[in-house]
Amino acid sequence: MEERSELSVVIDGKVYRLSGGSDIYLQKLASYVDGKIRELKKQPGYNKLSTEYRDILLALNITEELFKLRDEIEVFNQDGRDRAQELYELKQQIVDKDMRLDAANKLVADYKAKVNELQKQIIGLETNNEFH
Repeated sequence: MEERSELSVVIDGKVYRLSGGSDIYLQKLASYVDGKIRELKKQPGYNKLSTEYRDILLALNITEELFKLRDEIEVFNQDGRDRAQELYELKQQIVDKDMRLDAANKLVADYKAKVNELQKQIIGLETNNEFH
């Protein structure tokens, strides 16, 4: 069975023991929360709030960031879907134009063959007229 390591982190001046992830990841999380608390402490009146209200304010601030990031991700995803659709439509246009170009090239080849045949007929007629 895998042994879990514990990490001591400091959040808001207090030491907490955390486990459940890599030390680097847990330290990043703890540093982020500690930074958010320091930001909130700069707001007037924050220190006069009850601990419960400060905890709720912290949770709301982090949740607001989460929601904003989700919205941004959705905008990027929609932009990606839009670009994929546009790319698909452009590829379809290229395929359609390639098909028309192939058809036009076939017509040109058919007309060239017809012209060659007609030129042979003209030469044949001219040759027959010269001998008569």
